[in-house]
Amino acid sequence: MTKSKQQIIDDGHAADRLLRDTDLSRFLDEIKQDCWVEFEATAMGDGEVREGIYMKLRGVETVRQALRAMVDNASIEKKVK
Repeated sequence: MTKSKQQIIDDGHAADRLLRDTDLSRFLDEIKQDCWVEFEATAMGDGEVREGIYMKLRGVETVRQALRAMVDNASIEKKVK
């Protein structure tokens, strides 16, 4: 799906708002914290469980990276005439 310049800018504004939202940031940090608690409770041979925890950790970071990319894309679109 190709987005219009305005859609990219609007998405960037929404992403910026979400990145600055203290509740969302706190929730994402809590998810990461819970993952590390889960990880510490695993046994050495719990490879599948640890892999699942790793995927959750990556998911949280992927959300943050995607939002930052939207903000960056909006900035670029604003500069392009």
